[in-house]
Amino acid sequence: MNHILTITTNNEASVVERLLQVTRYRGYQLAGLELTPLSDMAGLSITLTVSSDKPIHLLTSQLHKLYDVRDLQLVSADIAALRA
Repeated sequence: MNHILTITTNNEASVVERLLQVTRYRGYQLAGLELTPLSDMAGLSITLTVSSDKPIHLLTSQLHKLYDVRDLQLVSADIAALRA
């Protein structure tokens, strides 16, 4: 199942590394990453696409704890098709 998260962070050198590290440690695979500096250059807008069969709250609860994360929203989650 794919999940798309939008994350607003402080513009720090290590913030992307920490986001990816938490994502990997929690067992999610990176399916896409887009970084855009905010207009004030003090922050980043990050679109993170991850894939896993695990519940997404296991990842979002950990990402919320990161010091540089200002805002985190789950944009969408693909629903896996059931097969008979």
